[in-house]
Amino acid sequence: RQTDRQTERERERLVSIFKRVARFLREKKRSIHRRQRHLSTKEGERTDTMTAENEGAAAPSNNGEQTTHNKTTNKVIKYITLGSETYNIHDIVSMKAPEGEKPYIAKILRFDAHDEKDKKKTSDKNNKKRQTDEEIENIADKVNVHVSWYYRPEESASGRKAFHGEYELFASDHTDWVKANTIESKIHVYTLADYQELESVNENAFFCRFSYKAATSEFKPDHVQVFCKCSMPYNPDLFMVECGECKEWYHPECINTSKEELVEKLKGDSEWFCDECVHKHKRAKTT
Repeated sequence: RQTDRQTERERERLVSIFKRVARFLREKKRSIHRRQRHLSTKEGERTDTMTAENEGAAAPSNNGEQTTHNKTTNKVIKYITLGSETYNIHDIVSMKAPEGEKPYIAKILRFDAHDEKDKKKTSDKNNKKRQTDEEIENIADKVNVHVSWYYRPEESASGRKAFHGEYELFASDHTDWVKANTIESKIHVYTLADYQELESVNENAFFCRFSYKAATSEFKPDHVQVFCKCSMPYNPDLFMVECGECKEWYHPECINTSKEELVEKLKGDSEWFCDECVHKHKRAKTT
């Protein structure tokens, strides 16, 4: 029996190791696929970059943050301009995804560009006017952007749960280098508290309450407050009603009613009370 137990424990240990390795390989494959998709270039797009001379250390930007040092050209790229939009370090952006998929979401960490100096000097050898390093324009497919990815719930190993909001994202530790011309537009990622305060929500407004470690599928925080009889974390997309006595929140379907009924009953300054408080304090359901 003891031998059987030891064998079983060893088998469980090996299965656990296999699952962790498989999860790591799956996340690595996703990282490679993402990078391949984004490294595709688009002819004709151009980007303007502002550079500053490097003096032995990264030069501070206007907001006091350090900016990126391009080791090849000895320049610091502080921002890039694509079309009429300017993108800075720490901006959060949507990025092109394969047709039929939702745009990828990422935070810009830094910029880098290939050195075109030698190539320019050769091609412009017979030109009357030579471009200096500062005048060399960086084409969009020559500018790389280092990003950290935001995951949608369905992109994580555990998948989308009932309490995940439609516009919820996870801030991950998964980073990649991608091409600048894959950037589509700026978006905003709020804390859950700030997101709840928005008067209206559009397709460029998201919220984040979890960080996600892609290689191990770990979330932080690993637990959050739950509500209602169903003990589910808060989903800002779902209507809930607060009991005027115990201050607990409930989903209409969990208390055998509907949103429309509750809204009708709670017109004006009316309060609603849960069944437990009604029986305990001999209250009416609404007052």
